Amino acid sequence: MGEIWIPEAERLGDGNIAGAGAMDTPTLPPRAVWHTTEGSSGTNAAFHDTANYLMSENYEPHLLYDPKTDQLGQFGPLNQSAKALANAGSTRTNRTGLVCIQIEVMARAGTPFTGYWKPGKNFAALLRALRSWGVPDAWPAGALSKSGSDDVSRSLATWTTKGGHYGHCNIPGNDHWDPGAIDRGALLSAGSVPAPNNPTSADRRRLDEEVR
Repeated sequence: MGEIWIPEAERLGDGNIAGAGAMDTPTLPPRAVWHTTEGSSGTNAAFHDTANYLMSENYEPHLLYDPKTDQLGQFGPLNQSAKALANAGSTRTNRTGLVCIQIEVMARAGTPFTGYWKPGKNFAALLRALRSWGVPDAWPAGALSKSGSDDVSRSLATWTTKGGHYGHCNIPGNDHWDPGAIDRGALLSAGSVPAPNNPTSADRRRLDEEVR
């Protein structure tokens, strides 16, 4: 059993995501999905305004993260579903896998947050929780969208059979292109060691190769 509540995360709302519940296919591999909010960030007020908006729209992920401040919040238990994905026909994408942990990053897809973020202890705690459920440090669907017109994989077969990290842009039945062209290697390495302030191009190539 992995972490259900992240101790370092602020509790958002009443601890229950309306309409969420048990996973449909808990024998399938665990996965995580990365989103961006496309709104403001960097302040406590923006953080709570965003959380309140997501709850008012009944569009909660499990986690909300601000890459500028390292602020982390949690809406509901990680072993149940969230509400940030559209279904793919009869496949309830929010309920696919042992877990389908969804993270809304307070950023814009057009400006990848790994280019300016300040990951700290809360981001490390976030990745620790994902790994506690066995989410592999891999990106099964491959590349993330660089723009709204970029054609990337949204394979239903990949989604239902492969565990790991996905962008919202990779989920079948969904048409969003977030989280943008983030540095996938830098994202995963930030949970293990302090992220360099200015990684060299060689560092980025090495990290990208590790997650392919």
